Amino acid sequence: METAVVYHVRSMAHRSDRPVAPRYYPAYLDLRDRRCVVVGAGIVAERKVEQLHAAGAHVTVVAPEATPRIAALADAGRIRLERRAYARGDLAGALLAFAAVDDDAVSRTIRDEATTGGVLLNVADAPDLCDFIAPAVVERGPVTLAISTGGASPALARKLREALETWPPLAWAGAAGVLSAVRRELLARGISVSPEAWQAAMDDELLSLVVAGDTGAAKSRLLDALLGQGAPR
Repeated sequence: METAVVYHVRSMAHRSDRPVAPRYYPAYLDLRDRRCVVVGAGIVAERKVEQLHAAGAHVTVVAPEATPRIAALADAGRIRLERRAYARGDLAGALLAFAAVDDDAVSRTIRDEATTGGVLLNVADAPDLCDFIAPAVVERGPVTLAISTGGASPALARKLREALETWPPLAWAGAAGVLSAVRRELLARGISVSPEAWQAAMDDELLSLVVAGDTGAAKSRLLDALLGQGAPR
């Protein structure tokens, strides 16, 4: 089971005496088997393509030239690469699209097609053309931290990501499997445990067992701690 935490930093531009910046709804999308299109195949596009592919999307890339990594993914049959310029109709059937081209006119044409076709669009370095923005991400196993400044400062989002990569509480990410297994076992037994009990059971000793790789002992300790506080539903 994936655990995800979203950090959204609001800009001071939300003060009543300043223009209101766009407000974004944080969400994690299930893109498995969904069509996603990336227009452009440079370094910026490469990151988008890799993330979309890792999420299980059916990825089509449209660009005359591609980075070696994108070309390799296409040669391996993992993505579809159309080696040509963007043409209206390329977004048909897509759920998401990314435009990473150094041509404002092309970006705006893609924006027009996305609007007409109901496709959610992200345009690199053009927040005014975006339906959504891509957060800076920290991943530790099944745990994902997404950081967004609402488009106010990508540099700040990156700074926060770098700080969070060494954040001590992220050591708990390794406990996700143990916590999920114990939760399923308790549900199967018809036992309900309060959120407070879960928090109390997640102590330093449990973390030490997880870090040491002793998942069996960690599971036993967690079960013992929770069974003393659970009650039949």
